[in-house]
Amino acid sequence: MQTHWRLALMFDAPGHDLGALEAALRQAGNAIRSAALGHHVRFGIMDRHPDLGSYQAQVNKADLATVDGAIEVTIANEHKDEIPEICRKLRGVIEGFVDLASVHVMAGPTYYMVPVRGGNTFLSLAFRRVPEITSDQFKAWWHDHHSKTAIPVLGDGLLAYDQVHVEQTASQAAAAAFGADYVEYDAYDNLTWADRYGFMHSISDEVAMGPVYADEIGRIDPVGRRSSIMIEVR
Repeated sequence: MQTHWRLALMFDAPGHDLGALEAALRQAGNAIRSAALGHHVRFGIMDRHPDLGSYQAQVNKADLATVDGAIEVTIANEHKDEIPEICRKLRGVIEGFVDLASVHVMAGPTYYMVPVRGGNTFLSLAFRRVPEITSDQFKAWWHDHHSKTAIPVLGDGLLAYDQVHVEQTASQAAAAAFGADYVEYDAYDNLTWADRYGFMHSISDEVAMGPVYADEIGRIDPVGRRSSIMIEVR
């Protein structure tokens, strides 16, 4: 049963100064939680640890856009109408320490593909479908097929796998409420591990990962993606 929506904000720090962004997010933590109107919040910054070098090399080779920070608000279905108000309040909290031109806002129903267990490292990933398939076809493939391909490969270290099926009308309203230009995505992907080493172990078997990547061909647009491995800021 689908029970929650998720609001996601992806953004960069001015000058890509991750140290300043982490300090600002930590200092603003209570204000961010207050702006979320009591709903569950997670926020983090890009993990640039050298041990992620092989993964980062793949991202760079694919010419994918990275993201310095993300804020996620998880909202029960019956309160999804509060999303624009949350966005307006978040703008007032974070506008002093993020690059406002870099902010991408999206929202949609969330599907918990793996029962949620907490961890310190999470993937923040937004992407689009290829234009040759419809939104409904894409969502059915992602939910019913791709998850079954990926989950066994990623293994027991995968502590949570949440699919956010981005709704365009709700996301446009959220972006407008925040005061950001709307950037269209079809999906916001969230996977959680205990730490970066758990993540690296999950993707370490290149042979096993092959079918996962192959399954994305012809469904996920190879350009226009934005992602980073995040360290949760608490």
